[in-house]
Amino acid sequence: MDPSSFVSGAFLVGLGFLTGLSGALIPGPLLAFVISDTLKRGALSGPFTIIGHVSVECVIISALVALGLGLENYFSQIESWIYMVGGIALITISFYIIKEARAVDSRGEMINTEMVGTRNKYNSTIFGGFLLTAFNPSFIPWWMVIGYPILLKGFEWLALTGIVLVTIGHFLSDFAWYSFVSYSFSRGKKLFVGRRYELAMFTIAIFMAALGTVFLVHSPLRRLFGYY
Repeated sequence: MDPSSFVSGAFLVGLGFLTGLSGALIPGPLLAFVISDTLKRGALSGPFTIIGHVSVECVIISALVALGLGLENYFSQIESWIYMVGGIALITISFYIIKEARAVDSRGEMINTEMVGTRNKYNSTIFGGFLLTAFNPSFIPWWMVIGYPILLKGFEWLALTGIVLVTIGHFLSDFAWYSFVSYSFSRGKKLFVGRRYELAMFTIAIFMAALGTVFLVHSPLRRLFGYY
């Protein structure tokens, strides 16, 4: 392999990793979900959530590569509806979190834990990552403003190989950060038992409900109240 190509490839992976952190480190519904799910299922919640997250990103990346910035015009037509669906989803999930928080015994363990099989233990975790990514209104704009230029840079350097390398770096940043978050909270899980566990879950639920309300303000529902 040409040494210069190797250096360029390593640089693109690093570029994808660092720019990916610019999105991963921003507190949002995905982070709140990973924390709450970790308290219920353990350290693997982070990487399993990102599996769902990455499945949506693969579609977006493919669309950006195929359609380019022309996708921006399409997004502008459905933006308000994405806000509405995303807001409803966040508020619904917040109620689910509150329900889960109440299904905790005095030791902080889920009452129905024995009903969760090993095989499907993380199915809802993957789906949560998918849902909170697909209906996150800030997701597509981030790829338009930050992600797409980085993909373009990768293409300019190493064509399609460059895009793949940038994408790998981006995925690694998501897996690294949320795995760290999940591992950290699982190690401190004994601190989140009983009332402290419920308080943590309620706090996360309130955050997600508030964020969902903000999204609804930007949705077509605002027309019902005379705002445009």
